[in-house]
Amino acid sequence: MMKSIQLLRYRIGLLMILSLCWSITFGQSPIAQGKPKWLGNIYSSAQVTDFTEYWNQVTPENAGKWGSVEGTRDVFNWGQLDAAYALAKDNGFPFRFHVLFWGSQQPGWIATLSNEEQLEEINEWMDAVAERYPEIDYLEVVNEPLHAPPSGLTSGNYSKALGGGGVTGWDWILEAFRLSREKFPNAQLMINDYNIVGSTSETTRYLRIIELLQEQNLIDAIGVQAHAFSTTGDEEVIKSNLDALAATGLPIIATEMDIDGGTNASNDDQLQLEEYQRIFPVFWEHPSVIGATLWGWRPGLWRNDEAAYLVRSNGSERPALEWLRSYVENKTVFEFGTVLSAANKSQIKVYPNPITTHSFELITDQSFIRLDLLNLFGQQVYTQGSVNSGSQTIVLDKSLSSGVYLLRLQSEQDDVFIKRLIIK
Repeated sequence: MMKSIQLLRYRIGLLMILSLCWSITFGQSPIAQGKPKWLGNIYSSAQVTDFTEYWNQVTPENAGKWGSVEGTRDVFNWGQLDAAYALAKDNGFPFRFHVLFWGSQQPGWIATLSNEEQLEEINEWMDAVAERYPEIDYLEVVNEPLHAPPSGLTSGNYSKALGGGGVTGWDWILEAFRLSREKFPNAQLMINDYNIVGSTSETTRYLRIIELLQEQNLIDAIGVQAHAFSTTGDEEVIKSNLDALAATGLPIIATEMDIDGGTNASNDDQLQLEEYQRIFPVFWEHPSVIGATLWGWRPGLWRNDEAAYLVRSNGSERPALEWLRSYVENKTVFEFGTVLSAANKSQIKVYPNPITTHSFELITDQSFIRLDLLNLFGQQVYTQGSVNSGSQTIVLDKSLSSGVYLLRLQSEQDDVFIKRLIIK
């Protein structure tokens, strides 16, 4: 069943404590240390120097792509991926695996196999990753389904082995997530794509896939790539599309973020600074965005020719990085799932979440006239006439099946607040 977003928040809280202990012991702390959102970066040999002094989340750049790991059939190269995973776990940082299935940088040998052989290889690949990295925090199951599916001879050509388009048009994605839910029971499953938030039509197409996954409780987070070419449009359009994605109730991760700074031959510090000041807050301040991952920060990153790096080759910080540190350190943002009243004061918390004993603590600083628990079909499965401020234990019927539920609280002013609750 779907893993709890609140459980992830609890786990990341512990990771932040470990990271804080590390920083106190060894030196400068990451930019987002102690914040309710993380600010991460990619692992590669060009980007790893001083990583822990700036970033507190890790994503392998190329090392986790199937073509990088198993370029030759049954010959696995785990070295760089092991290093990325170790960097995260040794420092208490969340680790995002990038990526199980994609239509690029896939092993060439799989494209000409039969569908039956391809499915066998898919399961072997997933099993190998699951065994070697049991503590993946976020798992990118499918990358760029709208723009680079694994459906051609040069793109892996294995989508049919997962069911092809099928009845929904996206059956292969549903099957990839079903297998992932089974093989990675402790990971938060996510999808990822580019050119989404800058386009309302692309956001709508993306939402269709997400809704199909939600119907079967197969997705836990939404990834939206934030490369410079995806964020050139109006920031209000980006915010509006983030709002549309947030309406699913799922957390959002700003992935693969970079902002150009002229050219490698001729840096434009002011251009980069102004774009960071324009774009980064749109993501960071959005209540459903739980973190952002920059796609490199030192020379040698993917958009090197566009001077997207934040540190020059001589080690000096560019103005955008200086601003980024100051902005993140001083900007107040709320943790995902925090429900605020119109006065922006009242907070509602549920603990633990997920629950295993059919009871939980509800903590709130205001009273409510009604509490309802709804399943994902909108059916009421529990109700309570009133909720007092403070902490109280809510005991549910033990006959309730495992799954995702919505906890609805109604105030005397008819404000309605929604919290997600997971029963395991």
